Amino acid sequence: MAQRPPPTPMLQAFVSAAQTGSFARAASELNLTASAISHQIAGLEEWWGVQLFERHSRGVKLTAAGQALLPVTDGFFKELDAVLHSLSLSKSQPLYLSCTSSLCSTWLIPRMHDAHAEASFNLDLVLTSADISSANWSAHPFDVAVVMGYGDYPDHHAELLMRDEVFPVCSAEFQRVNGNIAVAEIARYPLIHRVDDQVCPSWESWFAFQGLTAPPYHHGPRFPDSSLAISLAVKGGGIALGRTALVYDALKDGTLVALNAPVMMSPAAYYIICRNGRKAEPDIARLFHWLKSQADEFMREVKSHRGS
Repeated sequence: MAQRPPPTPMLQAFVSAAQTGSFARAASELNLTASAISHQIAGLEEWWGVQLFERHSRGVKLTAAGQALLPVTDGFFKELDAVLHSLSLSKSQPLYLSCTSSLCSTWLIPRMHDAHAEASFNLDLVLTSADISSANWSAHPFDVAVVMGYGDYPDHHAELLMRDEVFPVCSAEFQRVNGNIAVAEIARYPLIHRVDDQVCPSWESWFAFQGLTAPPYHHGPRFPDSSLAISLAVKGGGIALGRTALVYDALKDGTLVALNAPVMMSPAAYYIICRNGRKAEPDIARLFHWLKSQADEFMREVKSHRGS
Protein backbone atom coordinates (compact mmCIF):
# COMPACT_ATOMS: atom_id res chain seq x y z
CA MET A 1 0.00 0.00 0.00
CA ALA A 2 1.39 3.41 -1.01
CA GLN A 3 2.46 5.71 1.82
CA ARG A 4 0.48 8.90 2.26
CA PRO A 5 2.39 11.99 1.12
CA PRO A 6 3.63 14.28 3.90
CA PRO A 7 2.14 17.75 4.46
CA THR A 8 3.24 20.38 1.97
CA PRO A 9 4.89 22.68 4.59
CA MET A 10 7.30 19.86 5.49
CA LEU A 11 8.24 19.44 1.82
CA GLN A 12 8.71 23.19 1.36
CA ALA A 13 10.96 23.39 4.43
CA PHE A 14 13.05 20.45 3.16
CA VAL A 15 13.57 21.93 -0.32
CA SER A 16 14.37 25.41 0.98
CA ALA A 17 16.82 24.15 3.63
CA ALA A 18 18.53 21.87 1.10
CA GLN A 19 18.92 24.65 -1.46
CA THR A 20 20.10 27.32 0.99
CA GLY A 21 22.19 24.97 3.18
CA SER A 22 20.82 26.55 6.34
CA PHE A 23 17.71 26.30 8.47
CA ALA A 24 18.03 30.03 9.26
CA ARG A 25 18.13 31.04 5.57
CA ALA A 26 15.24 28.67 4.80
CA ALA A 27 13.28 30.29 7.62
CA SER A 28 13.91 33.75 6.14
CA GLU A 29 12.89 32.54 2.67
CA LEU A 30 9.63 31.01 3.94
CA ASN A 31 8.91 33.77 6.49
CA LEU A 32 9.15 31.33 9.43
CA THR A 33 11.43 30.92 12.41
CA ALA A 34 14.48 28.67 12.35
CA SER A 35 12.96 26.51 15.07
CA ALA A 36 9.80 26.06 12.93
CA ILE A 37 11.94 24.90 10.00
CA SER A 38 13.83 22.52 12.30
CA HIS A 39 10.51 21.17 13.56
CA GLN A 40 9.18 20.64 10.01
CA ILE A 41 12.37 18.82 8.94
CA ALA A 42 12.31 16.61 12.01
CA GLY A 43 8.71 15.75 11.32
CA LEU A 44 9.53 14.88 7.69
CA GLU A 45 12.42 12.64 8.75
CA GLU A 46 10.10 10.82 11.12
CA TRP A 47 7.41 10.60 8.41
CA TRP A 48 9.75 9.02 5.86
CA GLY A 49 11.87 7.14 8.40
CA VAL A 50 15.17 8.47 7.06
CA GLN A 51 17.67 11.15 8.08
CA LEU A 52 17.71 13.96 5.54
CA PHE A 53 20.38 16.30 6.92
CA GLU A 54 23.64 16.12 8.81
CA ARG A 55 23.54 18.95 11.35
CA HIS A 56 26.73 20.83 12.26
CA SER A 57 27.66 24.24 13.59
CA ARG A 58 28.14 25.83 10.17
CA GLY A 59 24.80 24.69 8.82
CA VAL A 60 23.31 21.52 7.39
CA LYS A 61 24.33 19.07 4.68
CA LEU A 62 22.16 16.60 2.82
CA THR A 63 22.60 12.90 3.58
CA ALA A 64 22.54 10.34 0.78
CA ALA A 65 18.81 9.88 1.39
CA GLY A 66 18.28 13.64 1.26
CA GLN A 67 20.19 13.89 -2.00
CA ALA A 68 18.00 11.15 -3.51
CA LEU A 69 14.76 12.75 -2.34
CA LEU A 70 15.56 16.40 -3.16
CA PRO A 71 15.17 16.28 -6.97
CA VAL A 72 11.88 14.41 -6.65
CA THR A 73 10.47 16.86 -4.10
CA ASP A 74 11.80 19.94 -5.88
CA GLY A 75 10.49 18.57 -9.19
CA PHE A 76 7.02 18.25 -7.69
CA PHE A 77 6.91 21.96 -6.85
CA LYS A 78 8.34 22.98 -10.23
CA GLU A 79 5.87 20.84 -12.14
CA LEU A 80 2.99 22.13 -10.02
CA ASP A 81 4.05 25.73 -10.68
CA ALA A 82 4.30 25.06 -14.43
CA VAL A 83 0.82 23.57 -14.59
CA LEU A 84 -0.69 26.39 -12.52
CA HIS A 85 1.08 28.93 -14.72
CA SER A 86 -0.31 27.34 -17.88
CA LEU A 87 -3.80 27.33 -16.39
CA SER A 88 -3.43 30.97 -15.48
CA LEU A 89 -2.35 31.81 -19.03
CA SER A 90 -5.27 29.91 -20.53
CA LYS A 91 -7.66 31.91 -18.38
CA SER A 92 -6.15 35.24 -19.35
CA GLN A 93 -5.93 34.60 -23.09
CA PRO A 94 -9.01 35.25 -25.24
CA LEU A 95 -10.34 32.64 -27.64
CA TYR A 96 -9.94 33.41 -31.33
CA LEU A 97 -13.15 32.57 -33.17
CA SER A 98 -13.03 32.72 -36.95
CA CYS A 99 -16.17 32.62 -39.08
CA THR A 100 -16.89 32.71 -42.80
CA SER A 101 -17.24 36.33 -43.84
CA SER A 102 -20.87 36.30 -44.95
CA LEU A 103 -22.19 34.25 -42.01
CA CYS A 104 -20.20 36.38 -39.58
CA SER A 105 -21.87 39.64 -40.56
CA THR A 106 -25.42 38.43 -41.17
CA TRP A 107 -25.95 35.64 -38.63
CA LEU A 108 -23.24 35.39 -35.97
CA ILE A 109 -22.68 39.00 -34.93
CA PRO A 110 -26.38 39.76 -34.24
CA ARG A 111 -26.58 36.67 -32.01
CA MET A 112 -23.36 37.48 -30.21
CA HIS A 113 -24.69 40.97 -29.53
CA ASP A 114 -27.81 39.50 -27.93
CA ALA A 115 -25.73 36.95 -25.97
CA HIS A 116 -23.71 39.58 -24.11
CA ALA A 117 -26.65 39.92 -21.76
CA GLU A 118 -26.49 36.20 -20.95
CA ALA A 119 -24.34 35.28 -17.95
CA SER A 120 -23.90 31.79 -19.41
CA PHE A 121 -22.04 33.18 -22.44
CA ASN A 122 -19.36 35.19 -20.62
CA LEU A 123 -16.49 34.27 -22.98
CA ASP A 124 -13.51 36.47 -23.82
CA LEU A 125 -13.54 36.27 -27.63
CA VAL A 126 -11.67 37.83 -30.51
CA LEU A 127 -13.86 37.46 -33.61
CA THR A 128 -12.31 37.38 -37.06
CA SER A 129 -13.95 36.81 -40.43
CA ALA A 130 -12.22 34.64 -43.02
CA ASP A 131 -13.22 31.95 -45.48
CA ILE A 132 -11.05 29.17 -44.08
CA SER A 133 -10.43 25.85 -45.78
CA SER A 134 -7.90 23.04 -45.38
CA ALA A 135 -5.82 24.77 -48.05
CA ASN A 136 -5.34 28.03 -46.13
CA TRP A 137 -6.03 27.55 -42.40
CA SER A 138 -2.35 27.83 -41.51
CA ALA A 139 -2.63 31.48 -42.62
CA HIS A 140 -5.54 32.13 -40.25
CA PRO A 141 -4.72 31.31 -36.59
CA PHE A 142 -7.83 30.36 -34.64
CA ASP A 143 -8.97 28.40 -31.61
CA VAL A 144 -12.42 27.69 -33.03
CA ALA A 145 -13.67 28.30 -36.56
CA VAL A 146 -17.03 28.17 -38.31
CA VAL A 147 -16.39 26.98 -41.84
CA MET A 148 -18.45 25.98 -44.85
CA GLY A 149 -17.65 22.68 -46.47
CA TYR A 150 -18.24 18.95 -46.45
CA GLY A 151 -16.98 17.90 -43.01
CA ASP A 152 -13.53 16.65 -44.01
CA TYR A 153 -10.97 18.60 -41.96
CA PRO A 154 -7.73 16.65 -41.31
CA ASP A 155 -6.21 17.06 -37.81
CA HIS A 156 -9.35 18.86 -36.63
CA HIS A 157 -12.40 17.94 -34.60
CA ALA A 158 -15.50 18.93 -36.60
CA GLU A 159 -19.18 19.09 -35.66
CA LEU A 160 -22.10 19.96 -37.94
CA LEU A 161 -23.56 23.39 -37.15
CA MET A 162 -26.39 23.73 -39.69
CA ARG A 163 -27.36 23.38 -43.34
CA ASP A 164 -28.74 26.00 -45.71
CA GLU A 165 -31.51 26.08 -48.26
CA VAL A 166 -30.73 28.02 -51.46
CA PHE A 167 -33.30 30.13 -53.31
CA PRO A 168 -33.47 33.35 -55.37
CA VAL A 169 -34.18 36.65 -53.59
CA CYS A 170 -34.71 40.24 -54.62
CA SER A 171 -35.79 43.47 -53.01
CA ALA A 172 -39.46 44.24 -52.43
CA GLU A 173 -39.13 47.22 -54.79
CA PHE A 174 -37.59 45.02 -57.53
CA GLN A 175 -40.56 42.66 -57.21
CA ARG A 176 -43.04 45.55 -57.22
CA VAL A 177 -41.59 46.89 -60.47
CA ASN A 178 -41.25 43.51 -62.20
CA GLY A 179 -44.19 41.63 -60.71
CA ASN A 180 -44.16 37.97 -59.69
CA ILE A 181 -41.32 36.38 -61.63
CA ALA A 182 -41.81 32.77 -62.75
CA VAL A 183 -38.93 30.32 -62.35
CA ALA A 184 -38.62 29.89 -66.13
CA GLU A 185 -38.33 33.67 -66.53
CA ILE A 186 -35.62 34.36 -63.93
CA ALA A 187 -32.80 34.15 -66.51
CA ARG A 188 -34.24 37.22 -68.26
CA TYR A 189 -33.50 39.46 -65.27
CA PRO A 190 -30.19 40.80 -63.89
CA LEU A 191 -28.55 38.01 -61.90
CA ILE A 192 -26.05 38.82 -59.17
CA HIS A 193 -23.18 36.32 -59.09
CA ARG A 194 -20.53 35.08 -56.70
CA VAL A 195 -17.11 34.31 -58.12
CA ASP A 196 -14.07 32.24 -57.15
CA ASP A 197 -16.01 29.95 -54.83
CA GLN A 198 -15.83 26.15 -54.85
CA VAL A 199 -18.36 25.60 -52.05
CA CYS A 200 -21.32 27.95 -52.40
CA PRO A 201 -23.92 26.92 -55.02
CA SER A 202 -23.77 28.92 -58.24
CA TRP A 203 -26.52 30.04 -60.55
CA GLU A 204 -25.43 27.29 -62.94
CA SER A 205 -26.06 24.61 -60.30
CA TRP A 206 -29.37 26.22 -59.31
CA PHE A 207 -30.65 26.25 -62.91
CA ALA A 208 -29.56 22.62 -63.31
CA PHE A 209 -31.49 21.71 -60.15
CA GLN A 210 -34.60 23.38 -61.62
CA GLY A 211 -34.14 21.46 -64.87
CA LEU A 212 -33.48 24.67 -66.77
CA THR A 213 -30.68 25.78 -69.04
CA ALA A 214 -28.44 28.37 -67.46
CA PRO A 215 -28.32 31.69 -69.33
CA PRO A 216 -25.18 32.44 -71.35
CA TYR A 217 -22.42 34.45 -69.71
CA HIS A 218 -23.29 38.09 -69.39
CA HIS A 219 -21.47 41.06 -67.97
CA GLY A 220 -22.66 42.12 -64.58
CA PRO A 221 -21.69 42.49 -60.93
CA ARG A 222 -19.78 39.54 -59.43
CA PHE A 223 -18.69 39.35 -55.82
CA PRO A 224 -16.25 37.20 -53.83
CA ASP A 225 -18.57 37.27 -50.81
CA SER A 226 -22.23 36.25 -50.57
CA SER A 227 -23.13 39.09 -48.21
CA LEU A 228 -21.95 41.62 -50.83
CA ALA A 229 -24.09 39.98 -53.51
CA ILE A 230 -27.09 40.05 -51.17
CA SER A 231 -26.42 43.72 -50.32
CA LEU A 232 -26.78 44.60 -54.01
CA ALA A 233 -30.04 42.65 -54.16
CA VAL A 234 -31.32 44.64 -51.16
CA LYS A 235 -30.57 47.83 -53.14
CA GLY A 236 -32.66 46.55 -56.05
CA GLY A 237 -29.72 45.63 -58.27
CA GLY A 238 -31.12 42.28 -59.39
CA ILE A 239 -31.73 38.74 -58.19
CA ALA A 240 -29.24 36.95 -55.94
CA LEU A 241 -29.05 33.41 -54.66
CA GLY A 242 -29.87 33.59 -50.99
CA ARG A 243 -29.00 31.04 -48.31
CA THR A 244 -31.24 30.64 -45.28
CA ALA A 245 -28.79 31.87 -42.62
CA LEU A 246 -27.75 34.87 -44.70
CA VAL A 247 -31.17 36.24 -45.70
CA TYR A 248 -33.64 35.08 -43.04
CA ASP A 249 -33.58 38.32 -41.04
CA ALA A 250 -33.96 40.39 -44.22
CA LEU A 251 -36.90 38.22 -45.31
CA LYS A 252 -38.55 38.71 -41.90
CA ASP A 253 -38.31 42.49 -41.99
CA GLY A 254 -39.34 42.71 -45.65
CA THR A 255 -36.03 44.02 -46.95
CA LEU A 256 -35.87 41.00 -49.24
CA VAL A 257 -38.48 38.70 -50.72
CA ALA A 258 -38.02 35.12 -51.85
CA LEU A 259 -39.11 34.25 -55.37
CA ASN A 260 -41.58 31.40 -55.66
CA ALA A 261 -39.32 28.52 -56.70
CA PRO A 262 -38.51 24.99 -55.51
CA VAL A 263 -35.92 25.16 -52.72
CA MET A 264 -32.49 23.63 -53.29
CA MET A 265 -30.45 22.29 -50.38
CA SER A 266 -26.86 23.48 -50.37
CA PRO A 267 -24.51 20.52 -50.81
CA ALA A 268 -22.10 22.15 -48.35
CA ALA A 269 -22.90 22.85 -44.70
CA TYR A 270 -21.55 24.93 -41.84
CA TYR A 271 -19.20 23.13 -39.43
CA ILE A 272 -17.51 24.13 -36.18
CA ILE A 273 -13.89 23.00 -35.99
CA CYS A 274 -10.96 23.09 -33.58
CA ARG A 275 -7.65 21.28 -33.39
CA ASN A 276 -7.81 17.63 -32.36
CA GLY A 277 -7.54 17.32 -28.57
CA ARG A 278 -8.82 20.83 -27.77
CA LYS A 279 -12.58 20.25 -27.72
CA ALA A 280 -12.39 19.22 -24.05
CA GLU A 281 -10.98 22.61 -22.99
CA PRO A 282 -13.73 24.25 -20.92
CA ASP A 283 -14.03 27.53 -22.86
CA ILE A 284 -13.88 25.79 -26.24
CA ALA A 285 -16.50 23.26 -25.13
CA ARG A 286 -18.73 26.15 -23.97
CA LEU A 287 -18.29 27.96 -27.28
CA PHE A 288 -19.18 24.81 -29.25
CA HIS A 289 -22.27 24.37 -27.07
CA TRP A 290 -23.33 28.02 -27.47
CA LEU A 291 -22.91 28.00 -31.25
CA LYS A 292 -24.88 24.76 -31.64
CA SER A 293 -27.65 25.96 -29.33
CA GLN A 294 -27.94 29.18 -31.38
CA ALA A 295 -28.10 27.18 -34.61
CA ASP A 296 -30.73 24.80 -33.19
CA GLU A 297 -32.86 27.72 -32.01
CA PHE A 298 -32.47 29.43 -35.39
CA MET A 299 -33.50 26.34 -37.36
CA ARG A 300 -36.55 25.86 -35.11
CA GLU A 301 -37.55 29.46 -35.80
CA VAL A 302 -37.08 29.00 -39.55
CA LYS A 303 -39.22 25.85 -39.50
CA SER A 304 -41.91 27.54 -37.42
CA HIS A 305 -41.96 30.58 -39.70
CA ARG A 306 -42.23 28.40 -42.78
CA GLY A 307 -45.21 26.56 -41.31
CA SER A 308 -47.07 29.74 -40.36
